[in-house]
Amino acid sequence: MFKNRTVEPYTAKVTGGLLEKWEGTVRVWDSPNSAIEGAVVLDKITEPTQVEVFEEQMDMYGSIPQRAHIRYGDKEGWVIYDMIEQPTAKK
Repeated sequence: MFKNRTVEPYTAKVTGGLLEKWEGTVRVWDSPNSAIEGAVVLDKITEPTQVEVFEEQMDMYGSIPQRAHIRYGDKEGWVIYDMIEQPTAKK
């Protein structure tokens, strides 16, 4: 199991360019697992959206985030970390 870490909440974005890269859809999952492990898609982001990241799931070595736990509007869930644009400098 990969470790999750709570982070100081920061703002990130799902940009038009990222949506284009991911064929117009960023899927938001109920857990940081794969579909094979039983994760379910809760929502699909199809428009540029600002999100708040408050938790990250790290890779197997614990050095690079691979999933982000986000909030946007009245929703929250997990996305693949590369599907969001992080700020250039976290505060």
